Amino acid sequence: MKILVNLFLVSFIILLSCDNYDKHEMAFQFTELQTNTDASLRGLFVVDENVVWASGSKGTVLVSVDSGETWKVNHISGATENDFRSIHAWDKNRAMVFGVAGPQFGYYTKNGGENWEIVFQDSTKGLFFNSLKFATPLNGLAISDPIGGKLFIIRTEDGGRNWSRTIEIPNIVEGEANFAASNTCIEFRSSGKAWIASGGKSARVFYSENFGKTWNVSETPIVSGESSSGIFSISFKNDNEGVIVGGTFDKPELNKNISAYTNDGGKTWNLAEEMPQEYRSCVQFISNKKENFFFTIGKTGCDISVDNGKTWNFVNKNGFYTFRPLPGTLGGFAAGAGGRIAKVILN
Repeated sequence: MKILVNLFLVSFIILLSCDNYDKHEMAFQFTELQTNTDASLRGLFVVDENVVWASGSKGTVLVSVDSGETWKVNHISGATENDFRSIHAWDKNRAMVFGVAGPQFGYYTKNGGENWEIVFQDSTKGLFFNSLKFATPLNGLAISDPIGGKLFIIRTEDGGRNWSRTIEIPNIVEGEANFAASNTCIEFRSSGKAWIASGGKSARVFYSENFGKTWNVSETPIVSGESSSGIFSISFKNDNEGVIVGGTFDKPELNKNISAYTNDGGKTWNLAEEMPQEYRSCVQFISNKKENFFFTIGKTGCDISVDNGKTWNFVNKNGFYTFRPLPGTLGGFAAGAGGRIAKVILN
């Protein structure tokens, strides 16, 4: 049975210079779905209006082929103690997950989760995969916590069947790492441009223009210095315009210097003039043929920006770890703790 929570419309007037949104009322509806699992879900992928995948703790992977009305709950054999923070799917049958514990980290299914094949394993001490992102059906990147003073980035050119590590990347600052809060600390576009966000002792953005083969790094003004603070998520509208969000995970009420934007492909970053209301773990660009905006969400609520991250407007207190848009629409799905998944619709 579908549980309808907070079935109300949150409307507000946004007075901005953007012509399409001047005095425009926006209303969000969150409809919580029955998943039949209590796993903590941080991995989420929306293939189309019917097919949605999610992954998380206890080796759990979920798939729905009817837009979230029903869910098939899979537990990967031999990996029930793993937490699959990262997921990518190609269709209702083919998907890939990366976990935080090894030595078996990457798994691939071609039959809707019935069986899983190990596609990446590594016994290096300290590996903990935070995010997985594909720019094309064949080109993908995955990132683990740093090893030997560098981000541990692996890349594939054959749809995840084979992976190789990228070494040509600037050293990290001691205490700098990535966050596995929402599988969105990587952004990767079909042009070959890619970005990885960091936090901890330093909040920076590493960027590549050649499908992750080589990298540079830029400084950002996002809050940092504590192990739980920094950039948690990054999203780009195009090859030049992008947004980063974050804050301090265990002090979500702090919202100073928690979001910034770029207009030059991530080489320089400017603080938002009006911040999201609190810490946010995920940001995504949403668009249809007529309208577009950035949507950010965290465990205490969500906000939107209709001016490419310069200013943010609070939406409501619906809290989830992660969100993915339904391509070509102004809506999507959100996932969080306790097996919670909700369909999100913008009216």
